[in-house]
Amino acid sequence: MYSQQQHDEGGTGVSASAQWGSVWVMELRGELDLAFIDRVERATAQVLRLFPGPLVYDLQHLNFADSLLVNHLLATRRQRPVGLIGTNRYVDRMLEVTGTAAVLPTFASPEAAEAGLTRAR
Repeated sequence: MYSQQQHDEGGTGVSASAQWGSVWVMELRGELDLAFIDRVERATAQVLRLFPGPLVYDLQHLNFADSLLVNHLLATRRQRPVGLIGTNRYVDRMLEVTGTAAVLPTFASPEAAEAGLTRAR
């Protein structure tokens, strides 16, 4: 768990957000669709204003996401390196089908994401 900032208490959206070494990790939770993507967008905008490094999205507690999440990740990637941890078969398939797997790398842990994203800078 990333404990610096709590955005949502167990609901859908960003459940935790904090710096992890030289990356910022945002834990997404619940079913992320049109009703809740704005929570993620606001939290990301706040992090982009405060933190100059790469962003890592932890998706292990995400039950559902659609193309809105992919669009958000790609928009964020235009500003900073972005990595994913905790993906599942559904998310991996969505990245494959949309052709974004090559530009949104997945990692096994925050440590691996930090190593991969900071090396790429």
